[in-house]
Amino acid sequence: MEKRKTGFLNFLVLILVTCTIVSCQKEIDGTSGGGTVIPVPSDQKPKVGTTWTYRYEWYNTPGGLVNTKMVYHKAKSEETLGGEKWLKIVDIETDTVVYYLATKNDGLYQYTNNNSYLLCKYPASVNDTYTTFNTGTVENFTVRTVDETTATGLGDIKLTKYEGVKPSDPRVIDVIWYNKNSWITWRWLYKLFPVAPNPPVYVLYSRLYIDNIVY
Repeated sequence: MEKRKTGFLNFLVLILVTCTIVSCQKEIDGTSGGGTVIPVPSDQKPKVGTTWTYRYEWYNTPGGLVNTKMVYHKAKSEETLGGEKWLKIVDIETDTVVYYLATKNDGLYQYTNNNSYLLCKYPASVNDTYTTFNTGTVENFTVRTVDETTATGLGDIKLTKYEGVKPSDPRVIDVIWYNKNSWITWRWLYKLFPVAPNPPVYVLYSRLYIDNIVY
């Protein structure tokens, strides 16, 4: 009888320990989204070998059918450009460069146009503004939200949202959602579409949503 009692107590202790371990694994930068959690520590950062899986949606014509495919980006190598180290991010399917990225004290930078430019200011405050060079042109970004818990393919994580416009045009052409562990998490791009009457309008062209990240 005593042995049975001891065995039952040991079983209860085992259950408690297991629950504690599972609970600790869910302590991430955000909360679990319907049981889905980021399977990495909250201090994890992209490095050589990190891969991002995105769902990519785009439109051939405004208001037309949505095309969808999965795209995979990888931090292929670390390279020195302008005297600084950058992660070379490539599209795995085509092996073409998507970005050169690195984090600094004030956020995520990209190397483009032979220089280093701030892409996602972080830490940041709502309505912060800054000028950068992006998608082949000068672009002004405004911070719209900061560390807003959002449901994503990685679970509920904190995203900071940025809207980009050209200096001479107030219409939004680029929207980025950034997380300090997954970096570019969502991205929407707008393109100029000539319609009558003038002036031409910018319409949503593509959307990128993160589905997974492996460090």
